[in-house]
Amino acid sequence: MATTPVNENVQAAITEAVTGEMLGKKWYLSKTFWANVAAAVAIGVQIKYGFVIPLEYQSLGMTVVNLVLRKITKEPVLW
Repeated sequence: MATTPVNENVQAAITEAVTGEMLGKKWYLSKTFWANVAAAVAIGVQIKYGFVIPLEYQSLGMTVVNLVLRKITKEPVLW
């Protein structure tokens, strides 16, 4: 049975989707992970040096960062 270009395209799309779901990306390539590491380092700096950014600003900043990163995330993270 001969395959048509449409069938080949559909099969290629299915293969890409399944492979992407199975493979994902490594945790250390996650921008969200590194944004949260940077936030933890910033908290450590605040504790050590006493320069404290108000909690409301910290929370707002991390919320915005996480929302932006969630918007641009295209693939799952595998642990």
